[in-house]
Amino acid sequence: MSTNPPPPNTGNIPAVTMSALFNVNYGTVSILVLWVYEYAITFNDEINFLRDSRWSIVKIIYVVCRYLMFPFVITNTFHGLQQGLTLEECESYFQFSLFAGTTIIICAELMFLVRTYALWHRSKAALVIIIINFTAVVVPMIVILTLFDSDTMMIPVSGITSCDNVFRSRVVVWAYVLLVIGETGMCNELSLATASD
Repeated sequence: MSTNPPPPNTGNIPAVTMSALFNVNYGTVSILVLWVYEYAITFNDEINFLRDSRWSIVKIIYVVCRYLMFPFVITNTFHGLQQGLTLEECESYFQFSLFAGTTIIICAELMFLVRTYALWHRSKAALVIIIINFTAVVVPMIVILTLFDSDTMMIPVSGITSCDNVFRSRVVVWAYVLLVIGETGMCNELSLATASD
């Protein structure tokens, strides 16, 4: 005698929504596989870099950005594939994801700014432009990420993620859009400063 679980009650959820949620899970696993593959093929170069280069602020920022990605991606993958999570477990996932994602974005932005500063031969004009733009972008981004909180939505369908926080996902997207706008403005201002010299 078979003891298969009863089929999920999906009568109140449109087929398009269920299909989209399943595709999110497939996309999550695909991204994890690509990320592990990329890490595996660059592992030797990374060991050489960590062993041979001297320790500096930029190297520390790189290490934080690179290795915080491990728990971030793995946690998001497990969250996306687990079913039946409690509201507290979902909130824990979202809190860690927000912290790790924000830290990774800020570290990546700092590496970009340091490289830009070095590219402009450490000129004082470039430093002023970089500091003003960084402050003008990062302060609103941190405010957006920390002040806006939302409710967690529970999804009662077997086989897909049991909770989601759509509003927080949108906030992260807007923070990233703000970051891209700031980087574009900084590049534009630096090119104008160079043209006037």
